[in-house]
Amino acid sequence: MIWLRCKAGLNIGTGHAVRCLSLARAIEAEGGEAGIIFDTDNTAFLAQADAAAIPVLTVTPRNHLADEAAEFPAGPVLVDLSNPLLLAQLSDLIAALQAQGRKTALIEGLDKEAYIGPAEPDLVITPYIGAEAETPRPARRWIGGGRYAVLGPEYEAAPTPVSQRAGVLVMLSGSDPWHLTEKVMGALADRGPELRIAIGNAIPHDRALKLAAAAEAIGAMPLMSPDGLFEHFNAARACILGPGLAKYEAAATATPAVIVCPDERYAAMQSAFISEGLGQLINAAEPGLAGNLNAALNRALVQTPEYPGPIDGQGARRVARELIRTFGE
Repeated sequence: MIWLRCKAGLNIGTGHAVRCLSLARAIEAEGGEAGIIFDTDNTAFLAQADAAAIPVLTVTPRNHLADEAAEFPAGPVLVDLSNPLLLAQLSDLIAALQAQGRKTALIEGLDKEAYIGPAEPDLVITPYIGAEAETPRPARRWIGGGRYAVLGPEYEAAPTPVSQRAGVLVMLSGSDPWHLTEKVMGALADRGPELRIAIGNAIPHDRALKLAAAAEAIGAMPLMSPDGLFEHFNAARACILGPGLAKYEAAATATPAVIVCPDERYAAMQSAFISEGLGQLINAAEPGLAGNLNAALNRALVQTPEYPGPIDGQGARRVARELIRTFGE
């Protein structure tokens, strides 16, 4: 059994949990066994894991990640916790797991969220456009690039042509701690009927209800805690996203994307994705958000991205095979 350790929450987001759910399904499709280790009781994720018959262990939240290792069941562990809040603790967790005789793998982030060691996992994965093979890493083996972007099996199929789609999917984050959803709705208030506003399941309940009411007030359609986004991407002529992992779902479905970032730091982290022509970038901290966003959306609504592109929906299978190979060696 390969155990996948991830988090989901207000300051962490939900992309890591979604990725691990998809990866667990891919591991099983490739003939392996996988379970997920959370430190959250987020009922939406637990229900999705249960529906897919994926074993789930909920561990006690600790101040230090390494202290969790005593609770983990037997088996190799993949750690998907690349976040600025946790980066300094990852090496200690890897070291603690290795001290128990386990094999380990880690999904790292880009730039300032890259794994810094010193403990060396058996495999480090950088599943993003812009991952550089020549960059030295504290790992016994490394794989990376957009071809390893982990998405659900539904993304393996060819999407509906954009010429047959309509409307705009707005998905700023599963948790949206920056309140970008409110800012985008305010900037596009005159275009409400075009918009479908996804309200993530890690957004606090009271705020989620206010967002839904605000969406309805401008004529938009609120999507409360959707189980998945494939059908919504596949129906949208364009999308407005936050700085998280949903942009890979947009790329896999050839959905023209506008990426809204809360500040310059997050904007800089999108550079490789933007340079591939996979989206337009808006920094919400700069003046003129309404004008900038409307102009970018107008451009997106007439774009016709090539399909297939650099994200082909097969990344989860590729990562699953590498994990089975690594942990079986």
